Amino acid sequence: MLKSEPEQKADSRPNSFVSPVSIVDIFFKAKALERRGVDVIHFDAGEPDFDPPEEVVNATKKAIDTGKARYTEPGGIPEVRQAIADHVNSKYHLNVSTKQVMIAPGGRMALYLAYLALPEQTRIGIFSPDWPAYRDLTTFMNIPTTFFETTLEKSWNPNVDEIRKSSINSIVFNYPNNPTGKILEEDLFEDLIRVVHDNKLMLLSDEVYSDYVFDSSRPFKSVLQTEDTNYVFTTSLSKSYAMTGFRAGYLVAEEKTISKLEKITSLILTSVPEFVQYGVIEAFNCKDYVKDKVQLIKRRRDVAADALRKELGAEVYLPDGSMYIFPRLRPESSGFTSERFALDLLDKMHVSVTPGTAFGPSYSKYIRMTLLQSEERIKEGIERMKGLLP
Repeated sequence: MLKSEPEQKADSRPNSFVSPVSIVDIFFKAKALERRGVDVIHFDAGEPDFDPPEEVVNATKKAIDTGKARYTEPGGIPEVRQAIADHVNSKYHLNVSTKQVMIAPGGRMALYLAYLALPEQTRIGIFSPDWPAYRDLTTFMNIPTTFFETTLEKSWNPNVDEIRKSSINSIVFNYPNNPTGKILEEDLFEDLIRVVHDNKLMLLSDEVYSDYVFDSSRPFKSVLQTEDTNYVFTTSLSKSYAMTGFRAGYLVAEEKTISKLEKITSLILTSVPEFVQYGVIEAFNCKDYVKDKVQLIKRRRDVAADALRKELGAEVYLPDGSMYIFPRLRPESSGFTSERFALDLLDKMHVSVTPGTAFGPSYSKYIRMTLLQSEERIKEGIERMKGLLP
């Protein structure tokens, strides 16, 4: 039985909250150990351990070889915008036009552009645990923020009434969620969309893990499938197609929003490299590749969840999607902190995990593990953890 936690609550904590140990801190320390010849098991950064589709690599090389390395339109060449629109329309049975989409240099830049589309005098709402980039952006842009904490006991479901009664005018969705792997039940999703409509909120929906859905009984519904919603949709090709170094993402929004963001893109970076755009076009044809990787991550999820429960006695929400698992360790120990555990685990056992406080101050008993190692390495990494959790 799960231990009790405080009730969910809206938290207007200062935007300046910074985890004592961040994802980047752990990743750099792990890389430093590797440079010294240490065998590190990486459960830190969300970078796939598999390569991009061969077709994508070949299309990118061909583009370079044929001189496709020039300046382009800031929102993307016509061919890539058409490919994005076709992909979205086919996936969600829509009729999005090429003027409603644009390419961006990765999911992070897509998210930054989405923040630039927020209304003036905005107050944004974020569900915790939250990917640190959301919080970092609100700090960087000095945006007042309300954090709506969710709990394992309540299956990471946000409290609709808290959101309805809040003073926010914008909100961030991230489903499937990083770090919990949560996908909202359809009824709850519809309730939240109703609040978005009733309260006239701007919705930023980060759907980078939307391909990674593990259970047909918990289908994922995109904000793109809703009607009359004021949204900016962002995603990336980094996860589904292992194209992390390509820095390729895209946005979907109203034409006037995309037009505004194109002008900003032209100002700050000109355009995504032309040859990368040709790789993106080819990626959308690699549907079997994505299906295979989803099944691969699902098998790893099951292995990790089973080992965490059996070997460590961890409390685990079985992820509905994404590439992560977010177990709670030793909640009965008042002296246990995930920051100290993560640092000791890396230094002594050479396993890198991200402490739960990287995703909010209330998650000091949790760690985030990526599911981006082989099943054997996942088992080995959890076995090494036992040495610090007697």
